[in-house]
Amino acid sequence: MRRPLIFPFIGLGTGIIIGNYIDFSCNILLIALIFSCTSLFLFMRKQWWTAVFLLVCLITLIIGILNIQKQQYLGNTDRHISKHVNSGLKVVEGIIDESPLYYANKKILTVHCIRLLENGVYIPVTGHVRLILSGDLNFSYGDFVRFQSVLKKISSFNNPGSFDYERYLRRQGIYATGFIADYSRIVLLRKNSASNIRRWLESFRMYLKRIIYNNAPSPQREIIEAMSLGNQNEIPAAIRDSFNKTGTSHILSISGLHISMVAATAFFFISIILKTSEYLMLKLNVIKLSAAVAFILVLIYSLIAGMSITVIRAALMAGVFLFALILDKQRDLYNTIALAGLIILIISPESLFDISFQLSFLAVLAIIYTIPRLVDIPHQDFSVFPGWIRIPLRYVYTSILVCLAATAGTMPFIVFYFNRVSLMTIIANLITVPLLGTLTLAIVMIVLLTSFLSPAIAGFFVKLASFFVQISVDVINKLASVSWSTVNITKPNIPEIIVFYLFIMLLLKFIQDRKKTGMKKEQGYLMRNPLVFKYAIISMVIFFIGDAIYLSLNDKLSRNLRVTAIDVGQGASVLVRLPGGKNMLIDGGGFADSSFDVGKMVIAPYLYHERISKIDTVILTHPHPDHLLGLFYILNNFDVREFWSTDAVGDDENYPILQKILREQKIKRFTITTDALIKKNGNVEIIFLWPSRSVADVNNLSDKAINNTSLVFKIKYGQISFLITGDIGSDVENTLIRSGKNLNCDVLFIPHHGSNHSSSMNFIRNTVCRYAIISAGKDNVFRHPHSQTLVRYQEAQCQILRTDKDGAITMTTDGTKLYMESFIKQR
Repeated sequence: MRRPLIFPFIGLGTGIIIGNYIDFSCNILLIALIFSCTSLFLFMRKQWWTAVFLLVCLITLIIGILNIQKQQYLGNTDRHISKHVNSGLKVVEGIIDESPLYYANKKILTVHCIRLLENGVYIPVTGHVRLILSGDLNFSYGDFVRFQSVLKKISSFNNPGSFDYERYLRRQGIYATGFIADYSRIVLLRKNSASNIRRWLESFRMYLKRIIYNNAPSPQREIIEAMSLGNQNEIPAAIRDSFNKTGTSHILSISGLHISMVAATAFFFISIILKTSEYLMLKLNVIKLSAAVAFILVLIYSLIAGMSITVIRAALMAGVFLFALILDKQRDLYNTIALAGLIILIISPESLFDISFQLSFLAVLAIIYTIPRLVDIPHQDFSVFPGWIRIPLRYVYTSILVCLAATAGTMPFIVFYFNRVSLMTIIANLITVPLLGTLTLAIVMIVLLTSFLSPAIAGFFVKLASFFVQISVDVINKLASVSWSTVNITKPNIPEIIVFYLFIMLLLKFIQDRKKTGMKKEQGYLMRNPLVFKYAIISMVIFFIGDAIYLSLNDKLSRNLRVTAIDVGQGASVLVRLPGGKNMLIDGGGFADSSFDVGKMVIAPYLYHERISKIDTVILTHPHPDHLLGLFYILNNFDVREFWSTDAVGDDENYPILQKILREQKIKRFTITTDALIKKNGNVEIIFLWPSRSVADVNNLSDKAINNTSLVFKIKYGQISFLITGDIGSDVENTLIRSGKNLNCDVLFIPHHGSNHSSSMNFIRNTVCRYAIISAGKDNVFRHPHSQTLVRYQEAQCQILRTDKDGAITMTTDGTKLYMESFIKQR
């Protein structure tokens, strides 16, 4: 078999995927293995090689299942720290066994728990805890610490299309998180409790960081730190966003690009040095020795970069390619990639779900699949130029080809994960990869090597690197400032991704076969069978056209009203999809005093998953952060036509930001100040019930008063109605009841997240609701929903659904019947 490692690699990957979503006991896997071995022995006795090959694939499949589930088995032991989450204040001792992650206003530690102190008795525990520290607390790798915190189970936002953060950390063995606000909650028991080698490395990394920060200004120093030490968390958000918009963010994180550049640069210069001596060329194998030295430098760079999972993966891949050169096995790159993948997934099975792993493998595959088919096409045309022009032309052509191949190979996955396509990616990469990925990275390697000799010499090269970083940042900022530099795209589905790749592969195959015909070689398959190519292309074009028509008409032809309570944690956000295809977003969630962007990280992924890029109307019930902040990203990045709100003004800096965004994006604003206002959208009526008049003294309202200015309105479609109540309290509820307004509804969005100061029994009875929807965060500090509030709804025989327990809740109606579904039960 020409490429024997590809199928075991596929088997291992398939096993990891299966094991990630389906739980198997070891006994079931053992029985399956025995049954399969017996079947192969009975039915394939005359084809031993085939039987052995299938057995190897089966074994790798089972290894994949067991390997991805090992953390689950470890987490089920009685001594695991996960058994102590959500059970009050705990005193835990453990060792910081990962390099701290530094952010602008916090630090994150990964602590390997050793024991728990309870009632004066030490209890042995295992497992890891993720500790979040406030800004001025400093600890290092290897510190043995005692901390006091309420350990919480790690949770995700449970919406379709959302990132499963809980599963992501669980794959790393982290099951709990805690928060430390000041020194009184954490103490250093002793330093240097980890391995001496790793401790020395961490000390050396801090020494390098001081050299970088002493010789480069911001943001150059943060970018150099990211490229040398692997910490990109301190890069300013504006710079990071510019790199994202231009499709060059991969340069900021140490990945396959950096490791391969280090390997290629080292290989190139070592081989040049060796070739200067005829004696060395005669006595030594220059290629093998250059590959060996390059591997040593890759290892040094990886160690200094922190040996994170991403760095280890890239180093392993580079190491496999370099060893293939040393062993003369480099001819089949596909087999080499499969070997690298096998090693990486056996060591770190969770890498299969890591975005950087997927993009790195796709980029490499796209390059080695594309370049041999296209690289020789224009060389005959270049022959008319003199040699001094021909060489740079070939370099430019090959560079453009590599960028195009990597971009096309990774684009579907980039759109799938990030919902963004950069139109500047080719030109930006052609400029920044040579500047940052090659020249600056080479200087950074000199910084690393000279730092052993003198901080002054290393500092000089830091300044030199800073000069080229500044040029790159200026170029990136200019490209990112172009209004059309990036385009937001909704999330593609699996069939669309598959057909896209088939389309590209078919075109490349056609070009290759046509090239063979032009060179008078044996005709390729597509040249011998032109109808196959013709009908395949026509079929794919029809697929994409039909898919586009379906997406554009599906919602427009819908006669259903769909209302979804999005899980935004402790806050509220509701998406309303009207018959005929129009969309409304009510509130956007948000966390006060937090850098976490609910709009970007929670609501936008859900909207993209639902193939929504246009919001006809955004409604803000009231200007509190847990309803407002998530709207900023939506208003800036989606096609929003109208904005509805009361004239209540928030008392912090957030409301002016809202006003600025509305002006800049030229979004029409409508102020709702009168009750009984009815807006019709086809057969759907939106009936506003509160506030009854313009809010007096809008600039000086207490939190409670702002809550009571919340928009209260009913969405009515046929015989089914939904009542949105914002954060009103019981006094507004009583006012609404006394006014005699019709509060009857089928679905009530419970006021103020289920607070005990709202949802009076009289109000519940007047709504006569069948379903009560609560939007609240898991284990929130306000303890919403209140137990007495839940009792009142239960006594009224209302079916309660909660975003903290059910995830996103979607209600669909045709005007007569109502259907309910929740994300967690679906999953």
